[in-house]
Amino acid sequence: MVKCSNESVPGEIIAVDETMVPFRRRLLFRQYIPSKRHRYGIKLFKLCDPKGYTYRMSIYTGQNFENVSNVKELAEKIVLNLAQDYLNNGRTVITDNFYTSVPLAKSLLDSKTHLLGTLRKNRRDLPKEVMNDNLKKGEIIGKESSVGIIVAKWRDKRDVSFLSTKHDLEIKAIGKRN
Repeated sequence: MVKCSNESVPGEIIAVDETMVPFRRRLLFRQYIPSKRHRYGIKLFKLCDPKGYTYRMSIYTGQNFENVSNVKELAEKIVLNLAQDYLNNGRTVITDNFYTSVPLAKSLLDSKTHLLGTLRKNRRDLPKEVMNDNLKKGEIIGKESSVGIIVAKWRDKRDVSFLSTKHDLEIKAIGKRN
């Protein structure tokens, strides 16, 4: 785990994501991810602010999380490890669909931290009536749990599923943006 937080303190919003550092030579933990621009390299998990400043990062060596039984637990553990110094302050963690899950949302809510992220529709603990509903363009459907976790689906050109512990289901028109 590398800390880069000596120069700055993050604001209310922080993001967790992964990145590849291009590297083609021999290395035990070199990754191959065909969907990335640089397919071979070193995979990093990063905690950043909206401006792109990195506060913490972790190099994925495959041995970091030996006692993790599946990918969903790995994703939750990565977010909690990276954000551990910034929990309990009312911040909002933004994640993509690799990390976002209901158990992660519950863990972060217990630490007084919000979660906002896109969802994969095959995740466990998601309401079936929301995930299986067919929507027309511009429609939204959602469901809120008793602890304040909202799972929703919105239709534009395709379905977008998301989870939020900070927002409600009301849509406000803001006009067209370029």
